[in-house]
Amino acid sequence: MISNSIRKAFAVATAAGWGVALTLALAPSAAAYQPGPSDLYVAQTPTCNKRPCVLYPKSAQLPSGRIVAAFENSQGDPVGQTMPLYKSDDHGTTWQKLTDVKAPASVSGDPRFAKYTSNWTNPCLYVLPHDVGRLRAGTLLLASVVSGDDYYYKERKAADPDWQPSGNGDRKDVSIALYASTDDGANWSFENIIAAGGWQGGDGDAGRSAANTGKQQDPVWEPHLFARDGKLIAYYSDENEFTGYDATSGVPTLDPDNDTAPDPGLQILAHRTWDGTAASWSSPVVDVPGRTVWSGTKNLLGGGRPGMTTVVPTTDGKWLMTYEYWGGGSNVRYRVGDDPLRFHTAHDEAIGALPVPSGGRGLVTGGSPVLSALPDGRIVYNANGSGNVWVNESGRSTGTWKEYQTPVPAGYSRALQYVEGTGRLLVLQASWAGGSIGPVRYGEVDLGHSDGTYYTLVNRRTGQALTPRGGRTQDANLTGNVPDLITGPVSAADDTQRWHLTDRGGNVTLLNKAGGRAAGIWGGTATAGAELAQWVDDAAGDKQWTLVPSSDGYYKFRASGDSGLYMTGATADAAVDVRTPIDAATDPSADDAQEWRLVPEALHTGAPFVLKGDHSGRCLDVPDGAAGVRVQIWDCNGNANQTITQTGAGELRVAGKCLAAAGDGTAAGTELILWPCDGGSSQKWWFRLNGSVINRSNGLAIDVTNWGTGNGAPVQLWTPLGNATQTWHRV
Repeated sequence: MISNSIRKAFAVATAAGWGVALTLALAPSAAAYQPGPSDLYVAQTPTCNKRPCVLYPKSAQLPSGRIVAAFENSQGDPVGQTMPLYKSDDHGTTWQKLTDVKAPASVSGDPRFAKYTSNWTNPCLYVLPHDVGRLRAGTLLLASVVSGDDYYYKERKAADPDWQPSGNGDRKDVSIALYASTDDGANWSFENIIAAGGWQGGDGDAGRSAANTGKQQDPVWEPHLFARDGKLIAYYSDENEFTGYDATSGVPTLDPDNDTAPDPGLQILAHRTWDGTAASWSSPVVDVPGRTVWSGTKNLLGGGRPGMTTVVPTTDGKWLMTYEYWGGGSNVRYRVGDDPLRFHTAHDEAIGALPVPSGGRGLVTGGSPVLSALPDGRIVYNANGSGNVWVNESGRSTGTWKEYQTPVPAGYSRALQYVEGTGRLLVLQASWAGGSIGPVRYGEVDLGHSDGTYYTLVNRRTGQALTPRGGRTQDANLTGNVPDLITGPVSAADDTQRWHLTDRGGNVTLLNKAGGRAAGIWGGTATAGAELAQWVDDAAGDKQWTLVPSSDGYYKFRASGDSGLYMTGATADAAVDVRTPIDAATDPSADDAQEWRLVPEALHTGAPFVLKGDHSGRCLDVPDGAAGVRVQIWDCNGNANQTITQTGAGELRVAGKCLAAAGDGTAAGTELILWPCDGGSSQKWWFRLNGSVINRSNGLAIDVTNWGTGNGAPVQLWTPLGNATQTWHRV
């Protein structure tokens, strides 16, 4: 026990020497941080060949850590249009132009593809998690809408060189193409056409070309890629006309008058698959048929124009699809299916039917929905109507969705990109408003459980931790609209008591582990007595603090907006606020309410552990630690053949070798084995919040076969269900 006099003397004598100690206390919680919205791209010569013309940004992260982003940029001549690709090699903090991906006509010598003169819009970037035919794991794919020339644009320009478009044109052969890159996006090969379409159709008669004599509107749009069990799935929107579909197979029947009859402007959602070797993709399968409508001569699918598919797996073995819908009722809808290839058998629901906490707002609508499945099992949702996101923390198909603010405003086009290396969410945005000539904007949001060291802030006076009231994780305005940070009893199991100290260039931001919210000053202005609350980090000063070293390992947190106010926990189980500095000249303990000890949480990476099954009570065990043998469970003994070390790359090493999917298998039932480490994705793993351990290559969970519990029960990889035979904890 250090006496008060020694403590105060220590503080005075060492104040000038705390720089090194402070650096240690602020061991990087993650990489560079960009919470406020910034411009990725600003139009230089905003002369558009259609309106809107700069939108639909999408992104992907490569195994190297590089993030790439693509978007439609319909400036200049629509003939020979290319898809711009940007890169970030610092986790999304800064961006640079990488290349332009050209149209099939420019990169393929095959005359079948000469008609596709533009690589135009709706990019989808995707990194293969496992081999698909001749395409290897780690290959970067781009699915995008390609087209022939815009005949309406050419006709109007020929008649009046000064004419400028105010809406859509009428491109021919609007189709979806697949490209691949094996060098982090620098160079691209054209692979094939995923789905072929016809005329764009303009905005009705106002934008239709005279060359479109049949007044057709049959494009395909909005690709979304996903790899599963050795095949690539491409979901998309299809404006061709179909008279029905087979209820068992889902295969639609093309209207024999599709190319000649007046076009009713219908659209369905469908998908195709490809094994990576065949000359073409499979026949289409309906996912969402839309309403059946009477054309005047026959029934056709596609009423309500469902569009913009996104699909993610849930943690209970289901698949969640969201899409926009304009046929009445909610304009965003969803389906939950048992099979991502059979959504046509799933039930359709309004997005507002998904559960939210008591008093919470329902999931936003407005069209253009997007989902992102995080590695830890959480699912994030957004749509056009709000800049906020909704998070399903359990990841289950029946899970509750909590609303969280982000620093990036609403926009018709948004991408939600989990960033490996920070654990945060990168948001890309482009607006439809104002003619949409950009900019494409980006920013980061912390939703909790991000990379790096978390700390418990223990108050010297109360001995309690800085914590949200009642275990709240959301922004305070969403949970009662009152300040919500208090001191509470220290709990080793309570993630809401853990905080990142994120460097803000001389100051720090405190970001909560459970929800990523920043500890800020209620009302946004630092005034004496103002209480603290959780709020999204928007880079504002009311959420930044200056660390001031005190004595024997304690710190004070000074409000950056007022050098005379300090974070204060004066009373146990009560609100934390900011107050003027307490004079401790005569009583060194007088300012204990303003002193906080930073207790680091142990990081899992690098520390050896065993994985103990929740159902069996036994541990993963490699017989004799030998390569090629199937992993089993056995009584926990801590021997070398049970001891696991997790690497920063996501490997789980036992006796110097890696746990792996046997034969790089992708099917449920693949054996879990030990194999020499080779850096492959089938040897890398994600830990979910529910205790499941997921293979990054195939998305399957470590599972004890047939619910075995005895010594020697074999271990396999199986569809993640989140049940007890798939949940493990570190010991």
